[in-house]
Amino acid sequence: MDVDVRELGGSRVIVHVSLDVNEVQSAFDKTYGELSQRGGVKGFRPGKVPRTILERYYDPNVIRAVTYEALVQDRFEQACEDNNLRPVSPPSIEVGPPPDEDEALAEAIKEKAGLDEDVDAEAEDGAAEVEDVETDENDEPEVPLVEGEAFEFHTVLTVFPRPALPDIAELKLRRPVAEVTDEQIQERMEQLRDLNATEVEVDRDAVAEGDLVTADLVVAMEGEELPEGEEPEPQQQDFVVGQREYTPPIDREMIGHAVGDTVELEVDYPEDHEDAGLAGRKGTITATITSLKGRELPELSDEFAASIGEYETLDDLRENVKEQIAKAGENYAAEEMRSQALRYIIEGTEVEIPEEFITDAADRSFEGLQQDLQRSGMSLEDFAEAANVDEDTLAANQRARAESGLKLHFALESLSEQWGIEASETDMLEEMQAIADETGSDLMVVQQAAALQPGFGEELRDRATRRMLVDRIVAEAQVEDVPADEYQAEQEAEAAAQADEEPEVAEPAEGEATETPDAAEAESVDAADQESDEQ
Repeated sequence: MDVDVRELGGSRVIVHVSLDVNEVQSAFDKTYGELSQRGGVKGFRPGKVPRTILERYYDPNVIRAVTYEALVQDRFEQACEDNNLRPVSPPSIEVGPPPDEDEALAEAIKEKAGLDEDVDAEAEDGAAEVEDVETDENDEPEVPLVEGEAFEFHTVLTVFPRPALPDIAELKLRRPVAEVTDEQIQERMEQLRDLNATEVEVDRDAVAEGDLVTADLVVAMEGEELPEGEEPEPQQQDFVVGQREYTPPIDREMIGHAVGDTVELEVDYPEDHEDAGLAGRKGTITATITSLKGRELPELSDEFAASIGEYETLDDLRENVKEQIAKAGENYAAEEMRSQALRYIIEGTEVEIPEEFITDAADRSFEGLQQDLQRSGMSLEDFAEAANVDEDTLAANQRARAESGLKLHFALESLSEQWGIEASETDMLEEMQAIADETGSDLMVVQQAAALQPGFGEELRDRATRRMLVDRIVAEAQVEDVPADEYQAEQEAEAAAQADEEPEVAEPAEGEATETPDAAEAESVDAADQESDEQ
């Protein structure tokens, strides 16, 4: 068998298979041998039926059709295996040699322009659709395979792309490293005091910094008017005054005021506000103070340490705090290196992704954006207006995300094959535990979700494999330690420069709008948790 594979671009190839007379004859001999084994011919045992009898017993066209189907299917699968081709969908087999390069290029351009039918990316790899044979006036099939003659066929395939990966050995990572300072430890200790403060009555009327205040809030946005006769519904909220936890800082306006007083604050929300519904808008916040209490912070002592955990002394608590800060720094450094590694892979990988892959992923991502907006009570038009972009820009944004995600997927898939990395059951269990920790669910709930939902189980396996791959990439890289404050300053400067060059489209307030494995996993766990509660 002679196989010629010609690249057309865009993950499309022409596969041309040529079979000599001997191969065709062997295919016919195999067909007759299988028919003989089947038996069913009176007077002959299975496997003992002479070919001359079979030739009289079966219609010649049937023999040719059966041989043709088996031969083309077998040789097509062998050609794909030998040339490491993974068809996206069952191809259509064409008898004869392929068109010349100019014709093939024209067809490829037409396909890339979307003039062909959509391809089912989930079709079973390697299953060939053999073309329908022509029929004559008597409706007898004209099988394009003749015993004693050579045979050739070709097909144009869209295949799963084979990326060209960057050299992992050239990857250089920067690890942010920070020493735990006494100031950090003391700040965390003060936070623990604050968390364990007790409410106390006060013998004064005016609000002071650190007080616990309850107030009725009303937010009035510019341009929004209630129907005549209706009043805005106040929302009750508790404040620890002066802790810089509230945006805008209406709590600081309460200092010096008493119960029953109403304070007001004019607000100009920035264009990059996290809530797209408020970004770039003006409003007025009024707060009516309804109650006032003081807060008494405990003294830092051995007794305090024993009251919040299994610590014998205050020094034990300080040591534990130091370890937690150090661990948080290590986790931050690890995540930053993983992000750097993924960025290196995405930027350095060259791959021609089939257009239908990108279009499908972008469409699903855009639909996810719309669904997330609907859940947050916004329309796509309102979001686009608030983000100061048009719908075409939003669609382009989702397409860029989809293309980047597909590039990373194919790159990691290629590395997985190259390194032979595959998630074991132990790795799966670790991933389930990580998801349980992230979502606040029990491990058993996640295990049930994986058992009941095959798609979720596959997502888990993909996620575990991806984690193992990124760990391997980081392990293979050259690592340079840099001061954490220097690293963070560089990141902030880089983010600011990118924002100046090309402002990033804001995301909905409730979270990422694109469909991700993490989001699918969280939804699956939530569904399983709800089902468990109902039972």
